Amino acid sequence: MDIDWYQDFLALADTGKFTAAASMRGSSQSALSRRIQLLEAYLGATLIDRGKNPIRLTAAGEALLPNALELVRLARDCEQSVKILDRPLTFASLHTLACNFFPDWISQFSSPQSPMFTRIDTGYRSTDDYYMALMSGRCDFILFYGDAQTEPYSRQSEFEVLSLGHDELYWVATPELAARCAASDEPIPWLTYARSAQLHDLSRVQIERHPEPHRLRRVFEATVSEALKPMAASGHGVACMPHTMVAPLIERQELVRLYPDMQSDHLEVILVRWRGSRNPEADAFWQRIS
Repeated sequence: MDIDWYQDFLALADTGKFTAAASMRGSSQSALSRRIQLLEAYLGATLIDRGKNPIRLTAAGEALLPNALELVRLARDCEQSVKILDRPLTFASLHTLACNFFPDWISQFSSPQSPMFTRIDTGYRSTDDYYMALMSGRCDFILFYGDAQTEPYSRQSEFEVLSLGHDELYWVATPELAARCAASDEPIPWLTYARSAQLHDLSRVQIERHPEPHRLRRVFEATVSEALKPMAASGHGVACMPHTMVAPLIERQELVRLYPDMQSDHLEVILVRWRGSRNPEADAFWQRIS
């Protein structure tokens, strides 16, 4: 058994396509396919329904997914524990915030002249996974959007929550697709989030507000919004996306905001800390930013 097999499986589960998974893993499609077959043989179960396009996980694949995530995460933690002598401040973060919010925000506290040692981990799938990582010491902070799933934790006295700012969620498309959708009654290709993504739940209100929801036809879904951005910019469909992610594309007129009269959704960006943390560097940083 090889940890790489599980990483291949997770890449395939994320992308739904062997070609995309192979590209993500820096491998040929045939080599990745062979490693998936080796994993299936090792486990004695079929993990992938190859008759679907994009591919779908079988019941066995779905059962394996959370454990594979945990196995790969623990393997990475083991590697880090022996490679790194100085422990970084670790932020378990949504992929969207790690790419579009964290760099500017951390620049307030870290500079080339006085750099901080930080680490971002975007490998968690559910709210419970994030909080378990926080309480187990695998991360020092959670960088998240506040929502109904995080609120019960926020009310518990063992956690501290700091509001870092706000984002907006609204519909976007290329100018050409926007014009085409407005000029016809044909189905509107829709790029959306997989159910495991936090933005799947956060975008529900925008979907309900859509002026013609019956025209929306799902053509692509992804577990991370960064995968939606190039698809939207290439004109594959409309998408409901955070402002911090699409603002540069809108400024360059590669994307336009759809339905400007529709109310956008305001998202609160939060940082969460566990009071039981035993990392003095994390405690000092929290005092600095509070």
